[in-house]
Amino acid sequence: MGSILSTFGSLAIGGIVASATIVGVVSSQTSSSGESPANVNQPVIQYGTEG
Repeated sequence: MGSILSTFGSLAIGGIVASATIVGVVSSQTSSSGESPANVNQPVIQYGTEG
């Protein structure tokens, strides 16, 4: 009986961690353009620079 409860508990904790990770990635990728690492409409390409 205890192993069944621990299995369901670990599944619940894993689901919470996975959903929090997915929400964090999606919100960081869809945040305002000032916070985004790149702009699709105006790409900046710097040739010959190291970075």
